[in-house]
Amino acid sequence: MMKSAVRDITSDYDNDYWQDVHEKRRPPEEIFDDLAEGGWFGAPLPEEYGGQGLDLLDTVVIMEALCEGHAWETTFRFTMSTVFGGISLVENGTEEQKEEYIPGIAHGEDVWALGMTEPDAGLNSSRMTTMAEKDGDEYVIDGRKQWISGMDFADHLLLIARTKPFGEGDSKFDGITMFIVDPEADGIEYSEIPLDIYYTEPTYDLFIEDLRVHEDQVLGEVGKGMYQMFGMLNVERITAALSAWGAGKEALDKAVQYAKDREVWSEPIGAHQAIQHPLAESHAKMESARTELRKAAWQYDNQVGDVGEASNIANYLACKAAWEACEASMTTHGGMSASSEMGISAAWGVARHQRTGPVSEEMILNHIGQHSLGLPRSYND
Repeated sequence: MMKSAVRDITSDYDNDYWQDVHEKRRPPEEIFDDLAEGGWFGAPLPEEYGGQGLDLLDTVVIMEALCEGHAWETTFRFTMSTVFGGISLVENGTEEQKEEYIPGIAHGEDVWALGMTEPDAGLNSSRMTTMAEKDGDEYVIDGRKQWISGMDFADHLLLIARTKPFGEGDSKFDGITMFIVDPEADGIEYSEIPLDIYYTEPTYDLFIEDLRVHEDQVLGEVGKGMYQMFGMLNVERITAALSAWGAGKEALDKAVQYAKDREVWSEPIGAHQAIQHPLAESHAKMESARTELRKAAWQYDNQVGDVGEASNIANYLACKAAWEACEASMTTHGGMSASSEMGISAAWGVARHQRTGPVSEEMILNHIGQHSLGLPRSYND
């Protein structure tokens, strides 16, 4: 029933619509409005705050339906708002914060962004240098963030900063705190990073100087923010990978149809094994990745087994399967793969980027090697 309802929405948006979105590099606001009206962004959020009270697995199924309806680009908004904002608040917010912020997310009215990555720290988040110093009942924050998606239209920013310098705690993650920030507040400036490849959300350099944030805007416990973020980051692994999976699904579906329709030497090109086998292999890997994504979501919902391992494996398999599906699609389409009409290059660019962010394949393999297999740590802080 959920999939049917979502497909009723996606059926109103044809290939011409998405081509216009790609060419203008604009947010697909029309379909966002339809999804907001249906309450879909609040699927995994509690009913008492305006959500649907569903599980993460239900949310994954909803996102799958969007991907199958050619609206895979909408799924990134679930990660930005439903996860960065909603899940973070559900797991760590005060009652007052939940009542203030979650309804806007659940109703699709408020968009959130995450300010975590820094140019000199990258994936080594413990080495972030953005500092928040206490001054009375406020924190004064200075620093820089990079690759912050959606700053131009975000209503709220979940900003991650140090309230204690690196090395002054029992762990490298001690002293990291989450703040709820107004993106247009005095003390924040941002500039868009020009991109050569298509991406669904514009991304920004973020400069912070003398930004004052009231202590009531701390999310969770001061100094324990990184530990509190781990649950949210596991969910991000799953939803971000689902977006990559959607790009691969779009490319694969179009390749299959093209292989049926395109005739060379009096027969469809899909009759040739050089075309057929890569598509068949991609389908097998994509379906396997779908199963792993659902499994990881189920484990999160039920807190069964190692959720971190499951979400990392699902991310690794889904992003890689999506990339290979896009590669097979580009081969199938030949020169047509570069045309904006097909949308293959757009999917290809996103799928490739998702193999690097929000977490790289190498860091996932490091995690699996160390924590799942018990192998020695393979890198230094």
